Amino acid sequence: MNTGNPMTRLEAIKIIVDHLQGDELLVHANGAISRESFFCRDRERNFYLLGSMGLPASVGLGIALHRPRHRVVVLDGDGNLLMGFGNLALTGALKPQNFTHFVLDNGSYETTGNQPSISPQVDLCGAALACGYLATYNVTDTYQLSSICPHVLQQPGPHFIRVLLSQEVPQKAPRIPYTAQQMKERFMAALKKSPAARGSF
Repeated sequence: MNTGNPMTRLEAIKIIVDHLQGDELLVHANGAISRESFFCRDRERNFYLLGSMGLPASVGLGIALHRPRHRVVVLDGDGNLLMGFGNLALTGALKPQNFTHFVLDNGSYETTGNQPSISPQVDLCGAALACGYLATYNVTDTYQLSSICPHVLQQPGPHFIRVLLSQEVPQKAPRIPYTAQQMKERFMAALKKSPAARGSF
C-alpha cells in the first residue's frame, strides 16, 4: 500500500467505494470522477452528474436532507468545489449528520484539458471547518484514506475529506453507457425500493 506518496484518483475512488456497506447514496462530480467510479464499481445507488459543474455537493446535500436515514457520500473534485464554493456554507449551516464530502484534489481541471486550478492556494479544509462542518481531514496517501473511511462513513457528520492526488494524468476511462434520463430513473428506482438504512444519525 502506498504510504507517503500522493495517490492517483483511481486509487482513491477504489478505496472509498470498497468501504461502502451497500446502502449509501453516492453522488459523483461530472467528468473523470464519474467515469472512474463507474469503472471501479457501478451501483444502482450511484448518481452520476453530466455537465453539471459545481453542483455535486448541492445535489448530495438535497438528497441528504430528504433521506436523513441514509448515508449520502459525495465524490467532488477541486474544480467543482471551487465553482460551487457557497455549498460549503450551506452544508455547514444545515449540518446534515448523514453527509460525507470527499474532494479529490489534483489541482487541475483535468477533464477539460488539465488546466491548473487554484486549490493549492486555498485552505479547503479550513474553509469547510469555518463554514460549520463537524470535522475535516487532509489526506495525502492511501494508508490515511483507508484509515479514515470507516469513521467518516459511519459516524455522524457532516465530514469533509480533502484527498490530495498525484499530478499523473491517467488513461481516460470509457464513457458511462447510460443516458442522463436512464441514470436518473435508475437512481430514483433504487431510492423507492431502498430499505431503511442502518441505525440513525
